[in-house]
Amino acid sequence: MLSSWILFLLLGLGAGSVYALLALGLVLKYRSAGVVDFGHGAVAMFIAYVYINLRASGSLALPWPVLPHHISLTGGTIAGPLAILISLVYAAILGLVMYVLVYRPLRHAAPLVRVAASVGTMLYLQAVAVLNFGTTEASTSPILPDSPVKIAGINVPADRLWLAAITVALAAALWAIYRFTRFGLATRAVAENETGASVIGLSADRTSGGNWILATILAGAAGILIAPISTVDPTAYTLYIVPALAAVLVARFQSFAIAAAVGLGIGMLQSEITKLLGIASWLPQQGLPEALPFILIVVAMFFISRGVGARGESADAHNPSLGRPRNPYVTTAACFVAGLIALFIFNGALRAALISSYATIGLALSVVVLTGYVGQVSLAQMSFAGVSAFILTHLSSNLGIGFPFSIILASLAAVPLGLLIGLPALRIRGVNLAVVTLAFAFTIDALVFNWTGFTGGLGGRNVDSPTLFGLNLGIANGHSYPRIIFGALVLLIICLVGLLVARLRRSPAGRMMIAVRSNERAAAAAGIDVARTKLLAFGLSAFIAGLAGCLYAYSAQNVSPASFSAFNSVTLLAIVYVASVGRISGAIVAGIMLSANGLLVTFLNIHLNIGKYQPVVAGILLTLTAIKQPDGIAATPPPPLVWAARRAEGWWRGRSGGAGEPDVAGPSADVPVTPPARPKTTA
Repeated sequence: MLSSWILFLLLGLGAGSVYALLALGLVLKYRSAGVVDFGHGAVAMFIAYVYINLRASGSLALPWPVLPHHISLTGGTIAGPLAILISLVYAAILGLVMYVLVYRPLRHAAPLVRVAASVGTMLYLQAVAVLNFGTTEASTSPILPDSPVKIAGINVPADRLWLAAITVALAAALWAIYRFTRFGLATRAVAENETGASVIGLSADRTSGGNWILATILAGAAGILIAPISTVDPTAYTLYIVPALAAVLVARFQSFAIAAAVGLGIGMLQSEITKLLGIASWLPQQGLPEALPFILIVVAMFFISRGVGARGESADAHNPSLGRPRNPYVTTAACFVAGLIALFIFNGALRAALISSYATIGLALSVVVLTGYVGQVSLAQMSFAGVSAFILTHLSSNLGIGFPFSIILASLAAVPLGLLIGLPALRIRGVNLAVVTLAFAFTIDALVFNWTGFTGGLGGRNVDSPTLFGLNLGIANGHSYPRIIFGALVLLIICLVGLLVARLRRSPAGRMMIAVRSNERAAAAAGIDVARTKLLAFGLSAFIAGLAGCLYAYSAQNVSPASFSAFNSVTLLAIVYVASVGRISGAIVAGIMLSANGLLVTFLNIHLNIGKYQPVVAGILLTLTAIKQPDGIAATPPPPLVWAARRAEGWWRGRSGGAGEPDVAGPSADVPVTPPARPKTTA
C-alpha cells in the first residue's frame, strides 16, 4: 500500500519539473525587468511545437499566421539532439525579439500595463498555434531515458527522475550565477536601482535582455522536455503558467530554490491527490488535483507573504486615466435610445451579436469599477458571471422563481465570492493579487464548473426564458429570433448599471475608491477605511459581473462551463484595458468593438470571413495599446468624435443655462480645482 503512494509521489515529478522550470524563468523575468509574464506558458507551448515539427518533418515553424510560416530545413526528420539545439536557439531569438519590441519600451510602465502586454503576447501565441498547428493533440518520441528504475522495490520511469535532477541542477546553477558572477551582480544592481546602476556603467537594456533570453530558453526547455510525457495542445500548455505563478508567488519572485521546490511539490501533491481519489470515492472526482494545490498556495500566501518586494524604478507608477461623467441621466437616456434604434436597424446574426455586446458591456463595467476606480486587478470576473448564470438556471427551473427575482438573487450570490477573493487584497495588491485571483478562478473551474450536478456537464443547462406579468421577454419565441423585446430588456438593465457606475464615480464612495487607487497610505491617513472600500468594490464588481452572466445565460438559452473559463477572465481584462479601463465609454468600446462575439467582430466575420483571426488581432492590439497608448482607445477618441461631443456639449449647456460639470479626461480629472480667492475688502 505504501509503495503505491511512493510511486504516485515520484510520478508527480514530471509535471512538477515543468512547473519548476517555468517558475525559474518567471523569477528571471521579474528580477531583471519587473514583468510578471502571463504569456510564459504560451512561449513554452510554441517552442514545443517548434521542436515537434523539427522532429516530424524537418521544418521550422515561424510565429505568425497567413504568411508562409514553415521553412523546410531538410528533406526529412531531424535528430533529437540537433532539434533540441535548434529549438533552444529559436527560443533565445524569440525572447530577444519579444524583449526589444514589447518589454523594453515598458520598463518604466505601471505593473498593470506590463500585465496587459504579457496577456497580449499570450493571446497572440496561442491564436497562432491554433491557426498553424490546429487543436489536435501532438506528441513526440522520448527524449530522456524512460526505462523503469527500481527504487525500494518500486519501478519508476527514469525520465521523471531525470527531469527532477535537471530542474534541481538548473536551480542550483542559477543561484550560483546570480550570487557570484558579475552578470548576476549586475542584474541585482539594475533591479534595486536602475539609475544608480547606469551611473556605474551598467546597461539596464543589456542586462534585462540577457535575462529575458535565459528565461525564454528555460521556458522552451520546459516545453520540450514535457512533450514526450504529456501531449501538446495550445490550451493545456498555456495553463501550466498557473501553478508556476503560484510557485513564484510563494518565492516572492526572488528565490530560485523556493520556486523550484514549490513547483516540484505542487506536481507531486497533484499526483498524490489522484491516488487519493481512487480510494476516497466521496471526494469530488473532477478537478480536485488541479484545485487543492492552488487553495493551499493562496492560504500560504495570505499568511506568509505581503507580496513582491518593490524594485528600484526611475519613474512613478502611472494609473490609467479616469473620465468623469457629466449629466449621467441625459447620457444614459441617449445611450438607451441609440441602442434601441440599433436593435431595430440590425436583424438576424447581427442583432444577436449586438445583444451579446450589451452583456459584455456589463462584464466590462465590473472591471471598470474594480480596476479602473480602485486599481485592484481581478482575473476572476468570468467566474463570478458563471456562478450566477448557473444559479439562475437552478432558481428558475428547480425552484420556480421567476424573473426579476431570479436574476437578482443569482447576481447577489456572486457577492460572497467577490468578498472572499477581496480578502487577499487587504494584504497584497497589483500583479500579486492578479496571480491569486487567477488561482481562485482556476479553482472555480476545477471544482465548481466540473461539478456535473451544478453545471450539467459538457451539455450545460438550459435557461428558462424571462417572463413578466405573463409576457414572454425571452430572446426566442417560436420562430422569432432574436427578439427586439429581449434586446431592449438587456439594454435597459445595462444602461441602469452604467448609470450606477457613473453615479458611483461622482459619489463620496467613488472618491474614496479613487483615493485608495492613488495612494493607500495617504487615503488611510485621511481617515478612509481602505479595507472596507476595497471590499465594497469587490462586492459591487462581483454583483455586476453576476448580473452580466445572467443576461448572457438568457441570451444563450444554454449555459456551459466552457464559456466561463479562467482564461476568459484574462481576455476580458485585456479587452477592457485596450478600450480604456478607467472610463464607462471604455466598457462600451470593449463590448461593441473588441469582444469575440460582439457586433464588430461578427460583422467582419460575415462580410470578410476573418473571425478566426480575431484572437491574433486582439493580441497584437492589446500589446500595441499597452506600449503606445496605456490609457486605452476611449481615452483618445478620434477628432470627429471630439468635435461632435463639443458641439453637443455647447448645445446642452445653452439649453440648461450652463448647468453641469465639464467632462474631464486624463489624470487631472481627480485634481481638485482651487476656487478663486476672494477680493480683499477695504475699510
